[in-house]
Amino acid sequence: MDEELKSIARSLVWWKPPEAVDRLYLLRRIMDLGTPEMVRYARENLGETVMREALATAEAGNFSAVSWNYWHVFFGVRPTPALPVRQIPDSPHVSAEIRHAAARATRDVAVAR
Repeated sequence: MDEELKSIARSLVWWKPPEAVDRLYLLRRIMDLGTPEMVRYARENLGETVMREALATAEAGNFSAVSWNYWHVFFGVRPTPALPVRQIPDSPHVSAEIRHAAARATRDVAVAR
């Protein structure tokens, strides 16, 4: 990881040392929250193939709905697939009330998009 990427990692994944940040996770953060300069750096130095991989392997919470749609349009992936969502575990340790509240929140986010 070069010094520029370390600087970007310190800005976007401030809670970890740059060397401990997964490259694809960092790239997703750049694509979602990065400045135009950070995105330009990523495109020029990491490449669009890796950016496509970061998008294809994204997990729930990695992208906002706006960024998710933008990058799919940018790479010509149409229609934009559904944004990854967290699955609510069906466990005896998770009460029905918590599962219901989480499902309601998920619906509210989907409606807001």
